[in-house]
Parts: sequence; structure tokens; C-alpha cells
Amino acid sequence: MAIAILKKKRTHRPKGTRYPIVLAPGLFGFDSKVVSYFLGIAKYMNSLGCEVTSTSTETASVEKRAAFLRSQIDDFFRTTKADKVNIIAHSMGGLDSRYAISCLGMDDRVASLTTIATPHHGTAVADWGTKRLTPMARLIKNLFNLDLLSLRDLTTESCKKFNEDVRNVEGIRYFTYSGSKEKAKTSPLLWPLYDLLKREEGDNDGMVSVRSARWLDDQDGVRYMGNFNADHLNFIGWKFSLEFLNTFDKKRFYRSVVEHLKRNSL
Repeated sequence: MAIAILKKKRTHRPKGTRYPIVLAPGLFGFDSKVVSYFLGIAKYMNSLGCEVTSTSTETASVEKRAAFLRSQIDDFFRTTKADKVNIIAHSMGGLDSRYAISCLGMDDRVASLTTIATPHHGTAVADWGTKRLTPMARLIKNLFNLDLLSLRDLTTESCKKFNEDVRNVEGIRYFTYSGSKEKAKTSPLLWPLYDLLKREEGDNDGMVSVRSARWLDDQDGVRYMGNFNADHLNFIGWKFSLEFLNTFDKKRFYRSVVEHLKRNSL
């Protein structure tokens, strides 16, 4: 009599990146069990076989935010066997990461930095905001817990000095991504800022111009990965426009980011 032997079906898990991924948020960098800044992105990267940790931050100066980022990455290293990480940073998180790498001794713990819609050259939005909001700084901080030092560090003047002082580290790979859309297809929440940026800096994602997000191309170890049809919020999984107007596929985008890191043995 033949005996059928049932074998437990094994679920194939794809191979992820060589190093774990750290997600670094932008200006309002919250992260909780209820809702995440990078909405659904860490979970999706996990499904691609990647080890991922999300970080949080506060509205403060780049220097203070960078120190907070470093402390979270240090905590991650203490609980894993990883020797390096790939940082994927959105918006202001890219400046925090650059500072942590170059000025806070993280250069030997980071394999690559990928910045998405980061205002490397500052943004006219911050220029406009600091001129009008600084007189009300104390009131704004008390009411909204918003430290205007964070806004000041995003001005074009501050970022020019930042780029002079914070130099890239040889051996670390730097990748940048930008986004832009037609105004009608951008989240209505960003429309007033979109017009300001369009007038001052050209194509933009509602918060950061393409020109600023590009940073440098093939200089100082930086590689520009291209411009995508996304607004500033689309890049982190948030949609505030009509569904039929949203043509950005966040899963497709982050899968391409992961595949790029893998091709570069990162």
C-alpha cells in the first residue's frame, strides 16, 4: 500500500538588500504603532526580504535631529548583527542623515544614503516662511510645537552654508530622487506652496523643487536617479488628491529603490 507523505509547503522569501534599511523621516517625523510617516512602506520592503527599521524625529535644527537619528541607529546596531545600514531619507531627513554621517561619526556605519525629495539647496518655501513666521516664533512653538530652527535650516542661505561645511564621505554611496507633477494632479494641500516654488525654482513636488532635490550629479559620489511623477506626500505613501489623478505607484517605486541597492551590493 502506497503511503502518501505530505510535505509542508515552504514559502519562498525573496532575498533583500545586503545591509538593513533605515527609514529617516522629514520635518514632521512621527512614527507610531497606529500610523507611520512612511505609510505601509516598511511593511512592503519587508515583503521584499529587506530588514527595515523606521525612525522618528522632532521639529528642530538639523544638528539636533541628526543626533536623534544617530541614537536610534546606534540602538538598532545593539539589537542586530548588522555592521552597516542603508539609509533611505525623505525630505529634511536627507539633511539630517548627511550631517549624522559627516559630522557625528556615522561614516563607518553607513553603506549608502538615498535621499528622496530632499531640499539639498534649500527651498523657497522656507525662505518665505522664516520671513513671515519668525516674529511669531514663540507663539508658534507653544501652539504647534514647531521649532522654527527647523525651518531656518531649510532656507536656501542655510543650505548653501550646509553644503560648504558638511562634506560627503568617500566610500559611501549617495543617491538622489526628485519628484514633480502638474499642479492639478498635486495634492490641494500643497497648491499654495506649489505656486510659490514654481515661480521661484521651477518644477517641484509641492514642497521641494527638482533642482534642489537633484543635489549634485556624479560629483562627490552623488548619483541622481531621476525625476518621478509624484508630489511630496506621494513619496511616503500619502494621497490627498482624487484617486484617478494619482499615477504614482509607491510599491513600484520602492521596489526599484531596493533593486538598485541590491545591484550595487548594498
